[in-house]
Amino acid sequence: MSDFPLLLAYQFLITGVLCALLGICIWNLSRFQRLGGSSPLPTMGPSVSVLIPARNEERCIEACVRSVCEQSYTTMQVLVLDDGSSDGTSDILARLSREFPGLEVLQGTPLPPGWVGKSWACHQLAQRATGDVLLFTDADTVHERECVAATVQYIKDEDVEFFSVIPFEVMGSFGENAVIPMIHVLYLCYIPNGLIHGSRKNPVAAANGQFMCFTREGYAKSGGHAAVPDSLVEDVFLAKKAKSAGLRMALVDATDYVSCRMYENAREVTDGFSKNFFPATGNNLPFTIFFMLHVVTAYIVPVFFWLEGWYVLSLCQLLIAAVMRLLIARRFRMPWWHLFMQPITAAWTVFIGLNSIRWTYSKRGVRWKGRAYTRGDVGG
Repeated sequence: MSDFPLLLAYQFLITGVLCALLGICIWNLSRFQRLGGSSPLPTMGPSVSVLIPARNEERCIEACVRSVCEQSYTTMQVLVLDDGSSDGTSDILARLSREFPGLEVLQGTPLPPGWVGKSWACHQLAQRATGDVLLFTDADTVHERECVAATVQYIKDEDVEFFSVIPFEVMGSFGENAVIPMIHVLYLCYIPNGLIHGSRKNPVAAANGQFMCFTREGYAKSGGHAAVPDSLVEDVFLAKKAKSAGLRMALVDATDYVSCRMYENAREVTDGFSKNFFPATGNNLPFTIFFMLHVVTAYIVPVFFWLEGWYVLSLCQLLIAAVMRLLIARRFRMPWWHLFMQPITAAWTVFIGLNSIRWTYSKRGVRWKGRAYTRGDVGG
């Protein structure tokens, strides 16, 4: 019984933290902008270069390129960089370039020292781009026909120099449904969205590498991908560079215009997020451990307290997490049963975090798409 006051204080602390996160979530969702609010959307205007890096993307590259080449917006350049693919990507791109004369396929040059693959591919694409607007998008995305038009309109309406989006995440397997929504939890519950595009002086920034759009001047001011050559999570650190350069930026909801199937099974999900987790913190070990402890105490431990008979406060904690997940699911077109998933999501997230740390400190390093990156090769 002597521990009861301490345990009670702990329970109130965790409940308070979760209430604060729920408050941020509700505030964000009430103000989170959607892409494509204006109508009618333009069919021509400032020139847009759509830039797609591709390495071993045979299962998704055709859907992505076809969706971009069939856009309603006409003032557009489409560049795809084949980054040394060893599967059927090159053959698919050759066929598509015959079907779409406006499609230009570039062959990537060898990866130089001090660069990671995606940043180097995007840097090469940017050097060949001629547009006033540079839209970088991943090969596993699919774009609705008016996506580029909505992008141009958003830049005009909001006067931004850089923005990124949260797309509709296509999830099939249990692993995808368990892990991928943690991205949405981070965006919606931990980052007040107004701070991202409110003041250019505050350092809060966020971006999603699946879709990042710059004005040409904004890309140059941020330093572009040459400013983050060795980052495995170029979106996170390029957003920070953009904010520090004074760019007006935004993170918006594009579920009606962009979809993405990041991974297709539990192994891919675990490996993909293990590649990113620890590097996303700048390999900051104390911060990473602190965040994982927070995830454990906020989302996993309440299950055990409930089993031990702390019914009221532990149930409140579980319900708050469930409400956050339900609100996010409703906004981003996820299954309703995700409201039960947060303890599983949290446990899997912690495993991924530990695995990411292990990869980073191992001699093997991080391996991704046939390339290996050790701590000496990559940074923040």
